[in-house]
Amino acid sequence: MHKTINHKVLDDLSWHILEELQRDGRLSTAEIGRRVGLSAPAVADRILKMEEQGYINGYRTVLDLDKLGLSIRAFIFFKAQVKHAEMMDLIGSIPEVIDWHTVTGNYSILLKVVTASSARLAAVVERLEEFGETNTSLILADKNVQTIIGPEGPIIA
Repeated sequence: MHKTINHKVLDDLSWHILEELQRDGRLSTAEIGRRVGLSAPAVADRILKMEEQGYINGYRTVLDLDKLGLSIRAFIFFKAQVKHAEMMDLIGSIPEVIDWHTVTGNYSILLKVVTASSARLAAVVERLEEFGETNTSLILADKNVQTIIGPEGPIIA
């Protein structure tokens, strides 16, 4: 089976490699090859081609925020009263913002913020309120459910 994405075609083996990398980006090419039925060099070649073609945009490390002392986490809805470019500069200047999304609805952006203290969270909110309106919700439990994307769409891992 072939699935067309961005006018390129990925075959079932490439999709299987992508699924394995999403589960564990540190797998060796030999281990991936064992799982998908290819040699390590063939897997390495396919991965390199998928990186060059933009299917793979990078690899990341997931940190334990509690162990790092960043136990205060919040979502902040933000309605900026400045131009988009100024809003992006503002968000880029706040290191506590670890994730953001432009959204529809009453607010224009959703920020995920992590801090070591409620006082620091308050300072972030105060900074944002200099440029617009906020609505903050503390995150009580933070469970990342890893979703693997396969040829037919999302797969809960």
